[in-house]
Amino acid sequence: MKRFFFLLIFLSPSLLFAAAQTPDKLRIDGKAEHLMATPLEEYWSAQHPRPEAFSQTSWSCWRGYIGDWEIIENKLCLLQIERHEIWAKDDSFEEQSIAIPLQPLFGKDGPIIADWFSGVLRVARGEIIAQVNTGFASVYEEDLFLIVDHGTITSQRLVKNDTSSITSESDLAWREFGRISSTGGIKASLPEDGLELEKGKWLDQRELSERTVELAKNKTSFEIRGIYLPGKLWFPRLLGTETSYPLDAPGLENLPSTGVAIEATCTLVDTENGPRLIATDITELPPGFAIQRRTPRTREPNLPESAKLADDSASAMK
Repeated sequence: MKRFFFLLIFLSPSLLFAAAQTPDKLRIDGKAEHLMATPLEEYWSAQHPRPEAFSQTSWSCWRGYIGDWEIIENKLCLLQIERHEIWAKDDSFEEQSIAIPLQPLFGKDGPIIADWFSGVLRVARGEIIAQVNTGFASVYEEDLFLIVDHGTITSQRLVKNDTSSITSESDLAWREFGRISSTGGIKASLPEDGLELEKGKWLDQRELSERTVELAKNKTSFEIRGIYLPGKLWFPRLLGTETSYPLDAPGLENLPSTGVAIEATCTLVDTENGPRLIATDITELPPGFAIQRRTPRTREPNLPESAKLADDSASAMK
């Protein structure tokens, strides 16, 4: 199953990532809510290895399970883990929900206080006002953000969304990819965190596309963000389409895992088969960092314009 899963990544990565994910369940004051975050993913470690049984169940559930949570006395508590199995049967399918015992994983039955988790949980409320088929990127009427410190809810805030605050669906999807971990978990972040995480001189795919000719001609070194796949840097889009550049990393060791968001220092070379990225450094991005800017970056001295380079060259020859 695992080999088949990774084969699908190589053959058609857009199928894997371009899918809205089924949220975890969360009860607050007895009310059922949609939890657009995966706090259980933070639990897996060398000490608590991720169960092999938690393989992907569908394109809409990369993590392979649905967590059932409740806020009890201001604590985030795990009540149950479920898998929604789907099997082919004759010309149709058979479905079954299977409860995963907590005892083998935690040494006791629930509720389990999530003291391993510190971060922000996003709870989506109301109607969907922008549907995005990527992760938890769809925009709802309201977002309730719960700030958690080792399983304890320390504060919360309610954010009302409206269509005027939404960028394109493509941008929402781009930003969501920067929050996907190597295991498929997605970590929530506060809205204003995005601008902080976009800082830096790096280019996104739109800027790279606009400046391909210039960068190849001038052999300028630059930083670019995207999704790492062996031999290429991939920029996912919606509706099954994708953009990628061949990526060489001569001499670099400990390359990142497939599907990880990265920032690479590169030059661009023009070959008979089209432009190719040559990486001199590759850094895996922490969860939450964007790989696409909300708005194009104001051009800084990071990348000289072709005209300026030409002027400088002409001056040097005099």
